[in-house]
Amino acid sequence: MELDEVAARVGRRYWALLLVLTVVPVLVVGFVMNGREPPAVAQTRIEASGSVTDAAVGDAGVSIVVSQVTAYATSRNLLTAVLKEQKIDRDPRELAKKIEVTGLGTATIVELAVEDADPETARKLADAVGDAVVEQINESNRGALTEQIDEINDRIRDLEEKLAPLARRASGTVPDVGAMNERERVQAELTDLRSSRTELTSQLTAAGSASVVQPAVLAPESDPMVMLAAIAGLVGLVLAILVAVVWEMLRPTVPGQRRVARRLGVPLLGWADRGPAELADLGRCTRLAARREGVAQITLVGAPGPLPAELVSTVASAVYGDETKLVDARTEEPEEERPDDGGDGPAANSSGPAAKKTSTSVVRAGTAVMAKKAGEVARRTPVPSREPCHVHAFEDVDPGTDASAGVVVVVGPVTAVSGLEAVRDLVAASGWPLLGVVGTRKIKR
Repeated sequence: MELDEVAARVGRRYWALLLVLTVVPVLVVGFVMNGREPPAVAQTRIEASGSVTDAAVGDAGVSIVVSQVTAYATSRNLLTAVLKEQKIDRDPRELAKKIEVTGLGTATIVELAVEDADPETARKLADAVGDAVVEQINESNRGALTEQIDEINDRIRDLEEKLAPLARRASGTVPDVGAMNERERVQAELTDLRSSRTELTSQLTAAGSASVVQPAVLAPESDPMVMLAAIAGLVGLVLAILVAVVWEMLRPTVPGQRRVARRLGVPLLGWADRGPAELADLGRCTRLAARREGVAQITLVGAPGPLPAELVSTVASAVYGDETKLVDARTEEPEEERPDDGGDGPAANSSGPAAKKTSTSVVRAGTAVMAKKAGEVARRTPVPSREPCHVHAFEDVDPGTDASAGVVVVVGPVTAVSGLEAVRDLVAASGWPLLGVVGTRKIKR
């Protein structure tokens, strides 16, 4: 099935559904959003640095930073603490939905936006949430290292306190060998601890720290009604298309009269409602199709269902055409006998040289002949010009007759596939030839 046929099937039959489900959501959004003040948006920028984010480059690093900041900024505990500190009455769950974090290029700087109906509240929340996020990131990046360094410092202080008594005992008048050995062990441990503290300090410095690079500022006002209306219209259009596709799967149709003719394997004979010129072409094509199949009767069939009498009469009039012609018969004066072209003398039906001759002239109209004789009263006589081709609806067919008929299918812009199957069954059951298809803009049942 071609793509244009799919579009035609959906568009021609379900255009009203598509229009309604596209326009109604737009109108609803416009009605709901009319008169509402757009919410204020406050934006702050944060530089989030860490060993993991610094190791990743490009889009991967940006994605890590955005995910990290979003996780902290929408944390319920963080938002609850921020709202309590700022003394702002907001629901943390609703506030989390109004926080958006976006990356800026490939750097580790992100933009945190907070939306609120009050511009000043939005700015306060953006600053407070940004500071809390920075604190959380720094604690996450440096908290473990700082804790290890603090533990090492405590151990070093304990060992230094033990070292002084051991040194006095080892350097006394009578050196204490045990004290000397313990002093050496303590000094070795102190050396190791100081080395570990130096290494952790280096790691702490390399870990970096997050910071706020721009305080919260209010973004320019924007009206979201246009965007929301466009989204609503698009969603409605998609829904309408899905409904149309499902309905077409259940009750398939064929759009267009020419596609119906191709499906049936017959020509499109013409149109029944496009003016006198098209009707004349329809009559000629239908008579030619009937002559080709050798039938003198034509049966009009709907696809499916009976056809209105007006439509049957229109097609029948087009097929009949000008079946009679008016011929004038006037009285003519007697003429002198004239020798024929053969030069044999008077005409054979002459009664004598002095006899008056009644002349006969012949006027031809199609296949009929009309004679005019002298003394005849002038008149206009209808004379049949061709053998008539009878046209009738299928409901008027007499099953008892032996005369065969040609089948002509009349279809509108959209035809059900079941109707075409009914036509095929009729042709198969009757044995009548299928002559063609007649198109019309609309079939009034």
